[in-house]
Amino acid sequence: MNTATSFPLSLDFEGRHYAGTVTPSEEKEANGMPVWFRVMLDDTLFAYLCCGDYGWKDRDGGNSPKGLIDAIGSYIMDYYE
Repeated sequence: MNTATSFPLSLDFEGRHYAGTVTPSEEKEANGMPVWFRVMLDDTLFAYLCCGDYGWKDRDGGNSPKGLIDAIGSYIMDYYE
C-alpha cells in the first residue's frame, strides 16, 4: 500500500468530529477509481471501505456503523470530484 497517495479525513457525524487518513488501493476499477480505501480514524484502523452497486460497505464485513460508512464514503467521493 502506497501511503504517499493518502489524503486527510475530517468530518462531523452525529455530533462528533472524526479525523484521520484515507489511503486508496493501488488496484483500480475500469473507471480509474481505487477498488477499496483504508480508513484510519485517530491512528486506528476503522475499516477498508469499497463502493459497490448497493453503496458503501466495509470490505471485510466488520461491524462499523452504516451511517458513518456512508458519511466517509461521501467524503471520499467529494475528494475525487
